[in-house]
Amino acid sequence: MKKLFLILFFLILPNLANAGCDDPLKDGVDYTNCRFSEGQDLQGSFLPNSNLSFASFIQVNFDKSIMMNSNLSFGTFPESTFIRANLYESILIGANFEKANFTGANLTRVDFMGSTLIEANFQNSNLMGANFTSSNMINANFEGANLIGATWTDGETCDSNSIGECKK
Repeated sequence: MKKLFLILFFLILPNLANAGCDDPLKDGVDYTNCRFSEGQDLQGSFLPNSNLSFASFIQVNFDKSIMMNSNLSFGTFPESTFIRANLYESILIGANFEKANFTGANLTRVDFMGSTLIEANFQNSNLMGANFTSSNMINANFEGANLIGATWTDGETCDSNSIGECKK
């Protein structure tokens, strides 16, 4: 009986969190190192608690997607859109978001440490408590963005008047 339980446990366990790179995106799965087709429309995707680290999503539409508590670290997301997406408390360390569009996105407490954010658009997004330490943000747009309590590239915290720019 004990052996049967162990066999069933090990047959079911891998199916709880893993997915193949060809499987549809869904909640809590591991797509580490997957390379997805460029230009996909994944608008409105439900991906909370997912692992997309080292994954490639070039010019992909994630508008209005729910991706909170997900790991996008060291992924490749250039020219992708996250308009009004929810990435609350997600980890985006060392990822490439060059020319990505985060307009109106919920990026509260997101960790962008060491990320490439060249020409990224954060217009009217919520970046309260976000971490930009050591990120490359050349020509990024923060017009109307809430940067209160965010940690800026130099490690300093933005004060309570930081809307549209980090005031220290």
